[in-house]
Amino acid sequence: MSVADSNVNQAETAPAVIPGTAPARSRAETRRRLLAAAVALFAENGLHGVTSAQIARRAGVASGTFYLHFADKEALFHEIAFAALAELRTRQERASAGLVLGSREYLRARTEELIAFAAEQRELILMVFGRAESAGLAEQVREAVVPGIQRWLERRAREGLAPADLHPAVAAQAHAAVLTRVIAWWAAEPSRATPQQVVDTLLRMNPSLLPAAG
Repeated sequence: MSVADSNVNQAETAPAVIPGTAPARSRAETRRRLLAAAVALFAENGLHGVTSAQIARRAGVASGTFYLHFADKEALFHEIAFAALAELRTRQERASAGLVLGSREYLRARTEELIAFAAEQRELILMVFGRAESAGLAEQVREAVVPGIQRWLERRAREGLAPADLHPAVAAQAHAAVLTRVIAWWAAEPSRATPQQVVDTLLRMNPSLLPAAG
């Protein structure tokens, strides 16, 4: 299911409300409570161990209210993951603002923000990347990240700044897989490495920093 599909499903089931009105604020608060309840329950029991009725009960609303906001629990799970990805991207943009695009300092700032986000959102990281039942969603998140990495590597290749034998599409797939696997591994047990060690090692492996052939 795509974000667009999710939005269509919600539009078909939810009554129209006028933005800024009391009903709109109430609806937004109900949605927020459903999302918070789902994050807690999914972290405790996994996607398959939770029902929409349990999410509604934890949020303090009637079971039927759930379906005014989400088509099903999978759609809710999808929204949680992609909302988190959007938040991470915003934080990375803010952290790297003013730095030279593609520089080591730029990539370090963005990698540090990734690890800080993983530390703050351990339950969410493990929920998406640490459970076999979430493999499909984890793959969707990875695939959402790949195009941006690939476009950047293609640009570096055109400018002669990447190794001649580096295939941008292959490198983008590999880098996205490494990032998601490492943050899931580290989030499961942060004592395995310090945040600085994780950042330094990921930078060592970043294909954007590989020297061009002399």
